[in-house]
Amino acid sequence: MRRDPAVWLLEIVWRWSFAAVAVLIIFLAGAILLDPVHIDSLSRALQTKDPRMVGATLFFTWLLLGVKAIIAVIAVPLVIVIVWTFFVAPVRRITARRLRAAAPLSFGSMLKLQFMRAIAAWLAYLLVIGSVALAIHLASSSRSDPVVFYSVGIPAIVVVLLIWLALNWYLSIAAIFGEEGQRFRAAFHRGRQVVRAQRSDFAGTGFVFLFLRLVLLGIVVAILGLTSEMQATAPQSYAMLVVAVALAYFAISDILYVWRMAAYGALTAALENDVILQLEQSVPPTATTGNPAN
Repeated sequence: MRRDPAVWLLEIVWRWSFAAVAVLIIFLAGAILLDPVHIDSLSRALQTKDPRMVGATLFFTWLLLGVKAIIAVIAVPLVIVIVWTFFVAPVRRITARRLRAAAPLSFGSMLKLQFMRAIAAWLAYLLVIGSVALAIHLASSSRSDPVVFYSVGIPAIVVVLLIWLALNWYLSIAAIFGEEGQRFRAAFHRGRQVVRAQRSDFAGTGFVFLFLRLVLLGIVVAILGLTSEMQATAPQSYAMLVVAVALAYFAISDILYVWRMAAYGALTAALENDVILQLEQSVPPTATTGNPAN
């Protein structure tokens, strides 16, 4: 990152820009769904500065919206992940070009890979919501037994997240190591070949960076949770704090992403050097022949 700080700055710019567009999409969706009555009730609840009142008002607003709310929960994230695809594809192509010697994927192939990542995340989001809804339904049928909820909801969510993490990881590897001229399938196959050659090294590196991301996310949640009382006492200051923490989280996440790409590149470079060294050592020395006697 010191040798090429433009990579990190580029990652920050696209992520912050996407976050602003995503917030705008959510705001527009809320403006379309909510009529003046809903907006008035929500504003009154916010004026009370009572989190329980705000939560109850949001819940009843959700019930009043009915089918519209369900459609919004499905459609708005889909629009957001599609927008994310067009933000991330060109930037990740530039990043791959600057961090690796080989030419990256074409824009079309990179766009397809990132689109598959986006759709996978959207489907995982829907499956998690479906798992929670199914667990609530089964628990309600069993006289609100919380054991039923946790025994159904938690395993289902874990399975969904593990499948999504694996698929997203392979797609991200394909985006890094795919080369110019390869299509989507060839790039995905190339990513699997790279991982198969050094499975333990790649898995360990990926786990380390995943752990760091989770620790970072835990710190963010802790900061916002410990200062949540500011919602009632100083809502504007709390909103500014949320924005500042979110921007800092994006910046540190970008650093981790660039480091992860560089680590994967170093692993493949080390493997290629080992292969070349083994090939050189396996070549037998040329036999020396003496001059024939006259």
